[in-house]
Amino acid sequence: MALRSREYVIQMRGSEIARFELLQGHELAIPSGNPDPSLQGKPTVDPAFGLPAIWIRPDQVDRARGSGYTVVDATSVIGTHLTEVVRRHAHELFTRQDAKAFCDRVAQENPKVIEDLVPKLLPLATIQRVIQNMLRERVPVRDGVGILEALGEAAHSSKNPVLLTEYVRQAVRRAIVKQVVNGQGEIPAYLMDPSIERAIESSVEHGEMNSVLTMAPDGIRDILGRLTRQIAKAESAVVITSSGSRYFLRQIVESSMPSLTVLSHNELPADVKVRSRGVIA
Repeated sequence: MALRSREYVIQMRGSEIARFELLQGHELAIPSGNPDPSLQGKPTVDPAFGLPAIWIRPDQVDRARGSGYTVVDATSVIGTHLTEVVRRHAHELFTRQDAKAFCDRVAQENPKVIEDLVPKLLPLATIQRVIQNMLRERVPVRDGVGILEALGEAAHSSKNPVLLTEYVRQAVRRAIVKQVVNGQGEIPAYLMDPSIERAIESSVEHGEMNSVLTMAPDGIRDILGRLTRQIAKAESAVVITSSGSRYFLRQIVESSMPSLTVLSHNELPADVKVRSRGVIA
């Protein structure tokens, strides 16, 4: 009997950004450890997180769960995939109008913050760019007052969105670190060798309105190679580096290691301990 499938496509502004094939009458089983070789099904990949999975018949669900699999029905597969796609592309979806609404919400209870910031110190376009940078790395932006107050402080010394982003990240560091701290109050993390940090920092050109990494492709490939020798591409690991190289190291790894969280030393609260998993050298 032929297996029936149905494909769905997720589009953003008229362009396809994701698609997945659902196997009708089946559920998706994702192993949490070693797969059970006796479990029969059609191999596939979980669309939300790229994990190996198999489509199984409903009569195999109890057995799969007993073997440690997470079993998800087709409706939940679509919902989880859509949510993950939105998170992944939130920075592209955040428009100028969204930036204005963000400021308007803060102005309702803290009008002075907006009055002193926009447009006296920064245009709305720069605020949009900073929030887009934060969303791109899945930094929580719920603390609108904290973000905009930090921008007001930093804007006196720079109008560069990259440098402003790094300043704001340090101001909301507890919200960032909360996502990677374990139950013991530690961050298991890899540390970057200072020579790599210096190589990145020396390849950055800072302008009035932007900062650009000018490192040669061979240098970028070398850094990626050093990282992948110690960290699996799909691993949700944390790397800690200098504040001057953090943004650009994240740029280097973004496409090939999207699950990698890159923090700077300046983003670590004093009461949070780092447990070293090794040095990237």
